[in-house]
Amino acid sequence: MRMQAVVTCSFVRSLFITVMLALCLGVTAQVRVDTTEAGAKALGETVVTARFDRKTLRSATPAFSIDKEKMLRNGVTDISDAVHRLPGVTLRDYGGAGGMKMVSVRGLGSAHTAVVYDGMLLSDAQSGSIDLSRYSTDNLEELSLVIGDNDDIFISAKAAASPATLSLATPGMNLNGEKLQMTSQIKVGSFGYVSPFIRGTVRVGERIALGFTGEYTHAKNDYPFDLENGNIVTREKRSHNLMNSGHGEFNLLWKTRGDGELSAKVYYYDNNRQLPGPVLLYNVDASTGRLHDRNSFGQAVFTSRLGEKWRLRVSGKFNWSGSLYTEIDKKYPGGRLEQFYWQREAYAGTQLLYEATRAWSFDYSADYSFNSLNSNDDKTDAHPRRNTFLQSLTAKWRYGRIVILGRLVQSNYFNSCRDGFKPLVNHNRLSPSVSVSGRLLRSGYLYGRLSYKNIFRMPTFNEAFYNRFGNPYLRPESTDQFNFGLTYQAPAAYWLPQLVITADVYRNIVHDRIVAIPQNMFIWSVTNLSSVHVTGADVTLNSTLNVARRHDIVVSGTWSYQRAEIDVDESDPVHGCQVAYIPLNSGSGSVGYENPWVNVVVHGRGTSARYMSNSNSPMTRMPGYFEAGATLWRRFALRNGNMIEVRGDLINVFDKQYAVIARYPMPGRSWMLTLKYIL
Repeated sequence: MRMQAVVTCSFVRSLFITVMLALCLGVTAQVRVDTTEAGAKALGETVVTARFDRKTLRSATPAFSIDKEKMLRNGVTDISDAVHRLPGVTLRDYGGAGGMKMVSVRGLGSAHTAVVYDGMLLSDAQSGSIDLSRYSTDNLEELSLVIGDNDDIFISAKAAASPATLSLATPGMNLNGEKLQMTSQIKVGSFGYVSPFIRGTVRVGERIALGFTGEYTHAKNDYPFDLENGNIVTREKRSHNLMNSGHGEFNLLWKTRGDGELSAKVYYYDNNRQLPGPVLLYNVDASTGRLHDRNSFGQAVFTSRLGEKWRLRVSGKFNWSGSLYTEIDKKYPGGRLEQFYWQREAYAGTQLLYEATRAWSFDYSADYSFNSLNSNDDKTDAHPRRNTFLQSLTAKWRYGRIVILGRLVQSNYFNSCRDGFKPLVNHNRLSPSVSVSGRLLRSGYLYGRLSYKNIFRMPTFNEAFYNRFGNPYLRPESTDQFNFGLTYQAPAAYWLPQLVITADVYRNIVHDRIVAIPQNMFIWSVTNLSSVHVTGADVTLNSTLNVARRHDIVVSGTWSYQRAEIDVDESDPVHGCQVAYIPLNSGSGSVGYENPWVNVVVHGRGTSARYMSNSNSPMTRMPGYFEAGATLWRRFALRNGNMIEVRGDLINVFDKQYAVIARYPMPGRSWMLTLKYIL
């Protein structure tokens, strides 16, 4: 069965690449300047821009982005809501302001999604997944998602080795603006939520700028929820869910007298929270767990031009994080369980870009990273260590209406651990990818794209070594990604300044899929599946309608279909079942009315039913849900040129009772008020 699957995958991959090359050679190139219609108009204190990112239209692989202005105009409330506005994304959310939030793209699993923060990848060798609840939309300039290869070939080998990349970009520092720029904000909301925020930039001379960010969040998270026991429904309240978190950043931007630029960041995050645990009948308030997360890193990136055709980028980073889990229970020796984990990463990378001609460009990138993990349990601590060498070689050809990109990624993993423990097997792999995009009509903005990417990932330290759940014999995952898509932008008109539609169909084949099933917010169980076949489609729509002078309707929506089918021996009861926690259908949408008085946005997101286990038994079926919200906002320009922004949000208007993770209820109806002052 497995041999047949491998042969089939190899044949499909070869056929796909052959078709792509044939299409490339069969299209007649035409040199023509590609422009998009753009228009802007003042709408009271709001600026409506009818420009859609050209990179999204022309990208050879699916690429989506939400900038700060779009988040406001679409009523995005927090980081999880922002991620839900992206197609093909599944978010594991444990509920409330303190609940962990981990993203998975197109059924590939959260460990397959790289998260980039200001140009450098975030890392968690322990779990392989980044908890997005640590990052706030208040400090984001743009959130973007690229599935497959990035059209920007001047990226690290580590980013090139990921099937999907979620990028978080904070506001940049301007050396040409005011000497002092500052934003302060306060948020208050339901369930004891309070979050002050401040960000500032100070320009020192003509070539140096310093920036700082500070944020604190307090939330009781004691929201009510419905508990069902057969035909009986009782109203309970979430308990043991208090959170206090904060983060601070210091940034430096220095432009040399030549063409060089150095950007550096020092980051610290601290979150001390109670873990409420799963909701069980007759045992709602049983949890005593507590988790204290700390993370700090320093990173620096230097970019410079070496002549007219060469660009060099050198980067380095050191990351430290600690997870301290405690639980009080008589079943543990001394009545207390303490599990402390500390991990470190040292990273160095370089990229060299050669722009040979207007049509041809090449990039070579090389990365090295060292990861280690240790805990306070000497008996079960394997103290794993991993040395990773990654190299990527990329060629990009752009001529007229066609863009072709090819890439090879060489991955080398060397694993070791303490004496007496079985280390993971070392692995090396060469992974190819190729993508094509082109404008299909000589006039208008209809583009087609076709792509293939092969990549694999090593098991994380948790998956291989975690006490009682780890398995050092886990096999690495190998993934083949196929995508075909269309993007269209309508010609701008007075009444319809923007209409952009994207549609993609895809097929992902994951061999030796590692599936993690959560037992609670800190403990997981993992297993290898023979293979998982994911068939899906993503559709997005963004539109602005000018209904009258200074009156606009802003519409945005996404829909995704994911059939993540387990392919094992037919005698296995999970054969043909949907992978746990992946819904067949999901989507989001918003409609905003912008006017001279108060801007109004109504929005919603939801999923179809899904299962909490791979067996897909009726007892493990979780019903679908749809959560609706509303936002009111307005900006007030002050005489001194400063600005005040006032915003009110009503979240989950209809008090929908649901859970994303089984037995972890999400909050019902809540509210939030935001007051922002921009200097």
